[in-house]
This record gives sequence, C-alpha cells and structure tokens, in this order.
Amino acid sequence: MKKICKNLFFASAVCVLAALPIAAHEFYVIPDEVKDYKAGDTVKINALSTHYFTVGEELEPVEVNEVLVYKNGKRAGAELPLTENADRLWYETSHTLSDDVPVIIAGNRKGGFYCRFTDGGYADGTKAEVSASMPDKTIALTRYFAKYSKFYLNPTPSDTSFSTPLGHDIEIIPVTNPAKIKKGLFSKARFRLLYKGQPLAGAEVSATYDYYNYKTPDTYAQYGKTDANGEVSFKIDNSGIWIIRASDTRPSSHADTDEDNISAIVVFCVK
Repeated sequence: MKKICKNLFFASAVCVLAALPIAAHEFYVIPDEVKDYKAGDTVKINALSTHYFTVGEELEPVEVNEVLVYKNGKRAGAELPLTENADRLWYETSHTLSDDVPVIIAGNRKGGFYCRFTDGGYADGTKAEVSASMPDKTIALTRYFAKYSKFYLNPTPSDTSFSTPLGHDIEIIPVTNPAKIKKGLFSKARFRLLYKGQPLAGAEVSATYDYYNYKTPDTYAQYGKTDANGEVSFKIDNSGIWIIRASDTRPSSHADTDEDNISAIVVFCVK
C-alpha cells in the first residue's frame, strides 16, 4: 500500500549491488514520521541495516552506527545516542529542534572489514584476524566497506546549505534544492556524486520511490550514470519518499585488503 510523506516509513526495497550478503545490507537513517517539524518538536529517528526500508534485518554492534545532525552546513551538536529496538531490529534516537530551519540527519555505518572464502562463505574481520580465527578456511577476497546516509528535513526553497558537502568519503549532493523537487510529467532532479570531495564520473547511480516494487529486493525504479561532472538526473514521476543510491568499488587503500567498497544514500520527500 502506498504511503505518503506524513506516514510512518515507506514501502520500498533497497537495491543489492554487492555480491556478498554482509555487504548487501544498506544502512540508512530516517525520521520515524516524515513531516514538517517546528521549533521545539522532537524528531524521532531510526537507523536501519536492511534490504527493505520498512523492515530492520540486522542489528550490527551499536558502536559502528553513528547519527549526527547538521544545520547551515555545519555539525549541530554531538553524536546522537542510540537505543536498540530488538523487536524491530533497528536503532532509535531523537533530536529536539531549536528552530524550524532545514537540517540534515546524517548516518554513518563506520568502516569495517570482512573476508569471503572460496566456498562462498564470509566472516567479519581483517585478513589477519580471520586467518587466525578460522585457519581451515581459504580466503578469496578481503574487503573494506563503509556506508553513509542523509535525510533532508524541513527543506525550504531559499535554503542554500543543502548543497554543502558533509565530508563523507562518497557523497550524493543534490544539485536541485530538495524543497523544489516536485512530481511532474517532465520534472527532473539533478544530483552530483563526490568521491573524496571530487566529482566521480562514470559511476552508476540508482533511484527509487515509496512502494515501488517493494516486494522484490535488488530493484530500483531508475538507473543512471554520472557525466564528466559527476552529475546525473532522474525523472520525478511520483510523490512520496525518494532514495538515491550510489557506491564505489576500487583497489583497497588499506594494507592486506583487496578492495574498498563505499556507498551513499540520500533520502528526501516529494510533496
């Protein structure tokens, strides 16, 4: 059933682009209720590791999950404390707004390592750690991974801070102000993909929206590739919650590791 921006969560599926189950889970943050908030309101926030936005699937250690709030392009306050919800398999936190200006809720699944074995299995840890704890296994691949997420809360047409990078290793920056993104036959929204602060050309980016094929994992509504400026556009043909997702895999910058895989998600509401 379709859910609009004011409802609790939304029904959709995250695309699983990585080959291994541990890397397939996406990490994202979103308010428990997506609506316009005013000064003094307390925003309840959920942080999930999942294939589906409506269902938490994995409770990773709380210390690898981080949720922050940014205002006017700068970090506003300390890292938000997370409380485990064992029934829903996600973490919960909250933030009380001092005013009703636009803010960005930012999440970070802090970087970690895992190894894939030749028999198709996998285990958390560096190559040295896994080799020591599981000497009977043959490691085929060692990967470093990290995941970032952003949600635009209370966007306004006059705001300019929406385009300020937060400094994530890989980051999706709206070129179109989220407050100005509207549903329409010819409506499009443009985004820029940065890697280490620089435009990333030729990268695959995916987009989907509330309730689109939500029963089938690995499916996005639209797919695109960034141009020479690291930019890509998507047709906005539905209202509700939208997600833009990108990832980058390259030879690892970490010792004794084969590759790095870093992903980013941006979530916003189209009214």
